[in-house]
Amino acid sequence: MNLMKMCKNKTIGSALLLAGTQIGAGMLALPLITGVIGFFNAVLLFAICFLFMFISLLYLMEASLMASKANANLFSIVKERLGIPGKFIASLSFLALLYAVAAAYLSGGGSLVAGVSTFLLKTQVSANIGIALFLVVFGSIVVFGMRAVELINRLFMVLLSGSFVALLVSVMPLIRWKNFGQGKVEYIWAAIPVVILSFTSHIIVPSIKNYLGGNVGQMKRSLFWGSLIPLFFYLIWELLIIGVLPIEGEYGLEKIGSAPYPVAGLTEALRHFLGVSWVAPLVGLFSFVALVTSFFGVALSLYDFFEDLIHVEKRVDGRFLLVALIFTPPLLFAFFFPKGFILAVGYAGVFVAVLYGILPICAVWKGRYIEKKKTQFKVFGGKCLMLLMVIGSCLVIYFQIAATRGWLPSLG
Repeated sequence: MNLMKMCKNKTIGSALLLAGTQIGAGMLALPLITGVIGFFNAVLLFAICFLFMFISLLYLMEASLMASKANANLFSIVKERLGIPGKFIASLSFLALLYAVAAAYLSGGGSLVAGVSTFLLKTQVSANIGIALFLVVFGSIVVFGMRAVELINRLFMVLLSGSFVALLVSVMPLIRWKNFGQGKVEYIWAAIPVVILSFTSHIIVPSIKNYLGGNVGQMKRSLFWGSLIPLFFYLIWELLIIGVLPIEGEYGLEKIGSAPYPVAGLTEALRHFLGVSWVAPLVGLFSFVALVTSFFGVALSLYDFFEDLIHVEKRVDGRFLLVALIFTPPLLFAFFFPKGFILAVGYAGVFVAVLYGILPICAVWKGRYIEKKKTQFKVFGGKCLMLLMVIGSCLVIYFQIAATRGWLPSLG
């Protein structure tokens, strides 16, 4: 297959779209929350979560193929099978997920802005001021519309790719291989919701179905490869961070993960251990760009969600109302919860478990076994696998609640 054919191949395009949706700022949280469990334990956890989320993608694919409308979105799919209560739970979970992720991005991005501002101005700039600056600059871009976001996002995607490749080339020779023998496995349970979030791209499955014309073979291949690509990136990122930073000590992963602003702490720790002045800013650039590109997607989703919900006119007062609805809750969370980054991405994993773990399986169960609907595709495993997936989703919810309540060892 030559380059031109690859560019036009819809399966490849769909896989890349799925991968791009998964790879975001959640990637930054992975070494912060899983690095302390050790590299090989993290690899095992990533593999299990990859498999769990891939199967959940297949269930959502089956549910989308059951829908009577060809262009049905997640809410339409759930409403058709589970009625108004199902749509209400889906809408509430979706809003909570976006708010949680937006709060995490504000917290992480604001801490990086504060760090850079402190360095440039030679005076201490608080994290809250950094959060406000991050929101004013990048939140205002979202208000200007999709075209403005697209132009800025293209530039940032080039920076994201370039900074990641530069990191890979520059940090790999500096890896301390003895670090891979370390690990505290007791932290693994609290890390599960964050890893689950990092493999989430379910929102675009209905769009991929329509784009591929409902071709089951192409859909399965795009879902598999689109999930496998992020797994590769996550493992490389984990390898780099764990290979450079120890678990314990003043600049260790355990200390960073429990710090109020771990994203900024990661940059500072790398500066300390590498002793190479330009590598830490490179990590800071990669982290910042990853946060911004992901923030754009979440903010646009919230904008569309509320615009569709309340049908405001696109005047100044209407846009002001939308901005207030989009950013006020995550901004307050980022201001008043100093450890908001890790906490927010953890609870985002809880909402993912409800929205993309439990609800699609309930929809498929009703379609298969109650309504007796016939579809081109059925997920393997029958009722046993469906029950296991629901139990797994409930465990994800439990692990986050237990970690927050102090029932499980966690870095928070």
